[in-house]
Amino acid sequence: SSNFIENNDSRTGFSGGLSYEYFLKENHSISFDLVINQRGFTHELIFTDSQGNPTGQKSVSEFNYDYLSLPIKTGIYLGQKISAFGNIGVVPSILVNAKTKMAPFESDGLYFPGGTNDVTEQVSKFDFAGLIEIGANYKPTDKFWVFSSITYQYSFTTITNSDYFADSKVRHNGLTLSFGVKYRLSKA
Repeated sequence: SSNFIENNDSRTGFSGGLSYEYFLKENHSISFDLVINQRGFTHELIFTDSQGNPTGQKSVSEFNYDYLSLPIKTGIYLGQKISAFGNIGVVPSILVNAKTKMAPFESDGLYFPGGTNDVTEQVSKFDFAGLIEIGANYKPTDKFWVFSSITYQYSFTTITNSDYFADSKVRHNGLTLSFGVKYRLSKA
């Protein structure tokens, strides 16, 4: 967000779960996933002297948000044994856990021990995002597929509210790299 704190970096986290994919036609599908999704960012606070010059001291804070997500996607496949695919969809998510962690630091001879704060009650509980996914499948047998994909996700809703960074509009966005195995339950 342009009106939020600067010096941010994306969180690297875990995203994993189960998926059910139903083929409407041979090359068109709809899928429903149940995913644990870690999102967030880190913020580096750089200390300055009275003239605004960096002192060499800094502190890093982590803003970690964990969600239970239900991506709903539709897409197309091109190819048979080796195939490419593309999906678009929406991702409703419920906040499970939110924590802010500050690393210990020292400034002007004072020591600050840092710590972890649970902010689950302050952060907005619901997130709604859109997604675009591209990937590839390899089908060694009729029942098993191995796949890899990359997904870009952008939230339409904000994690902020009147209790949490009230003057800002902060939205999640990020890339997910996925690897997995698919098992066919019935014959196409």
